[in-house]
Amino acid sequence: MLGPDLYGTYALVLVVPGLLQLFLGFGVNNAVIRYSAYSISTGKPEEARRYSLHATYFLCITGAAITLFNFAFAEPLTVALLHRPELTFYVQLVSLSTVGAALLQIVTFTAIGWNRMALSSSFQVAQGAIKLVLSPLLVLVGLGVVGALWGHIVSLVAAGVLGSVAIYFSRLSRGGAPGSFSRDIKEMLRFGIPLYLGTLVWNLAGSFSMIVLAGIATNGQFGVYSIVSNLILPVTLVSASLVNGLFPAFSSFDGVGGDVKVAFRLAYKFVAFVLLPIVVFLIPAASLLIRVFYGAAYESGVTYLQFLALAYVPIAFGYTVHPAYFNGFGRPRLTFLVYASGALALVVGAPLFSIYLGFGIYGIIYATFASLFTAWAVGTFLADRYMGARLDVRANVAIIAVSALSYLATAFLPTVAHSSVASLLLDLVVFFGIYLTLAPVAGAVNSRDLDVMEHAFKDLRVVGRFFRALVRYERLMLSIRG
Repeated sequence: MLGPDLYGTYALVLVVPGLLQLFLGFGVNNAVIRYSAYSISTGKPEEARRYSLHATYFLCITGAAITLFNFAFAEPLTVALLHRPELTFYVQLVSLSTVGAALLQIVTFTAIGWNRMALSSSFQVAQGAIKLVLSPLLVLVGLGVVGALWGHIVSLVAAGVLGSVAIYFSRLSRGGAPGSFSRDIKEMLRFGIPLYLGTLVWNLAGSFSMIVLAGIATNGQFGVYSIVSNLILPVTLVSASLVNGLFPAFSSFDGVGGDVKVAFRLAYKFVAFVLLPIVVFLIPAASLLIRVFYGAAYESGVTYLQFLALAYVPIAFGYTVHPAYFNGFGRPRLTFLVYASGALALVVGAPLFSIYLGFGIYGIIYATFASLFTAWAVGTFLADRYMGARLDVRANVAIIAVSALSYLATAFLPTVAHSSVASLLLDLVVFFGIYLTLAPVAGAVNSRDLDVMEHAFKDLRVVGRFFRALVRYERLMLSIRG
């Protein structure tokens, strides 16, 4: 609706508050997952409530402080980071979104620590639904970029307020065990800061790559790259969901003395089985995805999407598992090393490939791959060296091989005449039909893996029914192989 140029303006404006929101909580948001899940697993729910309440207060304080800073220093930040002083008003406006982002973090992380995944996700879905309705509506009535930004702000604040009220009355209203706010925050900071610093340098590196891109690209090119980043979201969202699920699971596993090696091996295989086909599917379907969701004006982004999908392959092979694994078993310093190594590769690679070697936007993509691959390699080494945990090589090779066969079959499919939607659906059915049929036959999953998968989703209603049907089909393929 806005077109590449104005959409590029919208995406550029969100860079500044996105950068400042990295400083929300200073690691307390992640620490509350560990302390809540661990306390609950050891039979101390009143202690978990205390940690959750104190973390909530701290997040509110940091959110208010960052909002004021963003508003007061919008002009110098816009000039220094975006090189576009005319965007100052927009940056001041969107500073209000930080309050909502802080509240939504309270809901997300506290609910995860209490194993209330449905509550955590429902308010993220609510935020997306409000934005989906409000932003396009305000653009339609003629407010343009301002309308799109107001939809973004209102959705975050509304979902954050409603979610905070819901988590308070469902879990925290009875109060927690006696304890000092300052002592609890210091304890959570001691655990959370190594993890936070790793996440911070990683995300700062990502923001730095976007600042480099803002300096070399026009608003229109930035807009096209932004829609490509949107289309890669299935990978990042599934990855984030798996990390958010694995973190408290590993913490609880630690609380009952579980086998760290078995936990890592199963999680690694499960993540690869789910994520790799999504990554690979984006390559043959890139053109159709852009035409269906964004239109012909953005088709220059097809090769960007294909290359970016390839750059995300390391996410499917352990990069997602490493942070949750190290944090869940109380080794956040190892997480810091994973994030720091990837961040260093991105900070060095972004200007090197895009400016000095002259690859432009493709240089940002090459740097992204170098960053993810470096973080994956360091995480795999640390898991083996310090915790004796290794991936299932045979199963992961099978997952790669089956994904490659599914890609080849999809790449040669004919296009349905005059219907990009029908063509995309055909690609989807063929690709995942082949993948799900051949994966058990090739040894990508076994009966125990399916037991774990079925157990993981047993309490979910709609998603659970889907996964139960999927597991039944995979068992049928295993029986044929047997």
